[in-house]
Amino acid sequence: MSLPYQKELDFMRSVLERMRLPVHLMHPDDTLAVLDSGLRGILGMQADYDSAYRIAMQWSHQRTIYKVLDQFMCNYIYFHLPASPEPTAVVIGPYLTLDPTQEMLLEQAERLGTGLEMVPRQAEFYASLPVFHDPMAVLAVVTCFGEVVWGGASAFDVVDVNYEQYSALPNAREADAPIEQENILQQMQQLEERYAYENELMEIVAKGLTHRAEVMMSSVSQLNYQSRTADPLRNMKNYCIICNTLLRKAAERGGVHPLHLDRVSSNFARQIETAPTLEKSNTLIGNMIRAYCRLVCTHAGNSCSAIVQKVRTYIDANLSGDLSLTTLAALMQVTPSYLSTLFHRETGHTLARYITQVRMKAALQLLHTTRLQIQNIAQLCGFGDPNYFSKQFKRHYGIPPQQYQREQVVHASRKDML
Repeated sequence: MSLPYQKELDFMRSVLERMRLPVHLMHPDDTLAVLDSGLRGILGMQADYDSAYRIAMQWSHQRTIYKVLDQFMCNYIYFHLPASPEPTAVVIGPYLTLDPTQEMLLEQAERLGTGLEMVPRQAEFYASLPVFHDPMAVLAVVTCFGEVVWGGASAFDVVDVNYEQYSALPNAREADAPIEQENILQQMQQLEERYAYENELMEIVAKGLTHRAEVMMSSVSQLNYQSRTADPLRNMKNYCIICNTLLRKAAERGGVHPLHLDRVSSNFARQIETAPTLEKSNTLIGNMIRAYCRLVCTHAGNSCSAIVQKVRTYIDANLSGDLSLTTLAALMQVTPSYLSTLFHRETGHTLARYITQVRMKAALQLLHTTRLQIQNIAQLCGFGDPNYFSKQFKRHYGIPPQQYQREQVVHASRKDML
């Protein structure tokens, strides 16, 4: 297989393999067992290959680099090669971001139900894997390849499937200390650096560049955000509030409608105030960056006319309502034929297809984050007939919604045990 960027691909593989990172070119019919050297088979968990494959298929967009952490503490990076004669995914890994201890292996064996006799085999497997305490080194190599192949940093996205937090947070300093005369220039410089950082971060988020924003967060500890109280958790929450405000304004600058911004911002405001620990607050920073960048990527309407922007926003906010072409055209005060033509020309989709896609994504999100009954999810997403909803869902995602929901419950239970 010869590709237009074959030399760049070979170079990336060479660099990663020098870092002891396995690089696989995977095709749809290939078995995933090669990725973990048959670990799941050794542990008697062959069925997990099928589950992992279905999860990967849900995250298989073009021009996207995915990071994923599986239940065995193994990290992977994967993406689909563009302009390939046959569908090909590059899978990098497995690798670790921490050194597993004996206690961790014992707890994992208990959680997975694999039996303590398998712990030595697992320890042997982990000993063969490279460990990157700073995983950004791996991601930097892959994103450089992405910039070459896809034509720049703004031409692709990086998605953390597990929403793991890789960024550092600012160091605290003493609060409300009097400003001595000799320290004024130093404090002026610190504030200038902080505001310059914030402006740069806002520009990156406004373009929806998730990976660039996450890289910036690794240097945030140099900015010395000021602590306001003696309570570390309260200080962290205050910092999260600042980030929520900055990121919301950045996404607004990127063209996201206030309706979407208000929902996301309000949701994070509640999560910030109810976060019980520093660790939970820490996680919110990365989650906010990814959420607001995703908003820009999926909801920014700068390239569309005002009418199409309003129609898309109305659809997102009213999935269970009447979204017929006649109704939408009347709301926009245009003829149905004009709206249909305009929408297809600017989005590349018919209005009906777009509505179905949005409803399916909303259903997937509800199945992933709630345990609502299928019939209730169908109604919330605008499907009056649960059976029709199930058929549509299976056609889009390959499995019935009931099965997907069961698998999400199992995965959530396993994650809670970590």
